[in-house]
Amino acid sequence: MSDGRDILVLLAAGSARRMQSAVDDKTLAPLCGSPVFIHCLRAFSATGLFGRAVVTYRDEAQLERIKSLLASEDVGLRVDFVQGGDSRQDSVLAALSACESHDGLVHIHDAARPLITEAAIRKVRAKASETGAAILAGRAADTVKIAKADSASVAASPDRALVWTAETPQVFRTADILRAYRKVNESGRKVTDDSSALETVGIEVALVENPDVNLKLTRPADFALAEAVLRSRAQ
Repeated sequence: MSDGRDILVLLAAGSARRMQSAVDDKTLAPLCGSPVFIHCLRAFSATGLFGRAVVTYRDEAQLERIKSLLASEDVGLRVDFVQGGDSRQDSVLAALSACESHDGLVHIHDAARPLITEAAIRKVRAKASETGAAILAGRAADTVKIAKADSASVAASPDRALVWTAETPQVFRTADILRAYRKVNESGRKVTDDSSALETVGIEVALVENPDVNLKLTRPADFALAEAVLRSRAQ
């Protein structure tokens, strides 16, 4: 069991709508012989930085499946469970509320990103330890277009050199990100990632480039890509 002080919030409560019924639960689906979420837990545990993981779940049926899969896996972490909400931000707030007394760093990670590496976790954590807030991200490879609000035509083309795509984990001081999410919740604002919540309380977030593939499983074809990456790493 790790004696690290950091906490992992692992978000597993999401739906698999874009999987087109290829899998009924993408975070529990097998990937190279292990459930997707187990790959995440192994990577974070391997760093020795964590003493606790808080896993969000969708409903009691999913919780029982998660517990059953964990029963045969020694992840080296204390694992607690918190029921998620209707949206990602609701699930994050529920998980963070279970960590309210924690005075260290919390890493928020989507369980649908099983390719996260120990090196990437350490890299973003080092920056967050220095600045208080950092997210793993990638530089945009494609030119990004901003659409007009009332049509699918182009409104603007931002400088690609300034565009990054946010990934997870995103790492923050627990007290800061909990305060930010509570403010977002009270205001009724919708955010799609955690750094967006922190921006509402005026805290700067550092971008940390991830040199590794950190694919988010979104569509059926993503499973084949993820398996290929895992096999190549094992060679």
